[in-house]
Amino acid sequence: MTSTSYRSTNQQRHTRTGRIARWHLNSFNEAIFEMVAKSGAQTVLDAGCGEGFVAAYLTSRDPALRLTGIDLSGEAVSYAQTHFGHAISFSQGSILDLPFDDDSFDAVVCSEVLEHLTDWERALGELKRVARHHVIVTVPREPHFKLLNDAGRALRYCEDPGHVNFWSWRAFKAVFSPHFEGVEFRRKHYIYQLVLGRLGGSGLGSM
Repeated sequence: MTSTSYRSTNQQRHTRTGRIARWHLNSFNEAIFEMVAKSGAQTVLDAGCGEGFVAAYLTSRDPALRLTGIDLSGEAVSYAQTHFGHAISFSQGSILDLPFDDDSFDAVVCSEVLEHLTDWERALGELKRVARHHVIVTVPREPHFKLLNDAGRALRYCEDPGHVNFWSWRAFKAVFSPHFEGVEFRRKHYIYQLVLGRLGGSGLGSM
C-alpha cells in the first residue's frame, strides 16, 4: 500500500483544493473525456496513467467505460490502486513496451507523457499498436507552457516538469498528423493541445 506521505508533482497538481486550480484541471480533463466520447470507445487504456486521476475522471463521467491504467512508477500505480482500484484496473509497465496484445483497446489515452520521453515515437508506435480505432494524446503547448511554468517555479508554486520535447501548435500538428489516417486537434487553456487520432477510415476534421 502507498505511504500516506507519498508525493509527486502530478499527485500534488491533481489534489490542489483551490477553486481556480480545480476548475482548470477539471475542464482540461473534460476536454479529454469529450474526445473519448467522440471516439465511441468502450474499452480505454490510460498509458502513463500516473496516480490514476485522468482515468478516474473518465470513469466518473461515464461509468460504463472499461478503463485500464499502466505506468512505469510502482509507487504511482500503488497510489492508483489504493484510491481508484475499485473501478479501474492498474498495472506497472513501460509505455515503450506495453504488455498488451495488438488491438487490445478501442482507444488509448496518453496525457502529458510524451513530452518527457526522448524516444516518444517508439512510445507512440506502442499506443497505436494496442489501439483498435483511436489514440488521444495531450502535450503542453509551447512556448506558452514553459513561460508559465518558469514563472510558477520562480514563485515556488510548481517544480521543473522535466520536459525534453517542446511542441508549438504548428509543430504539434505537423508532427502528429502523419501518424494517423484522420485527426482532430484542439487547444485548451492556451497551454494544452490535444489530438484525437484515427487509425484507418476516412478521417476527422481539424478544430
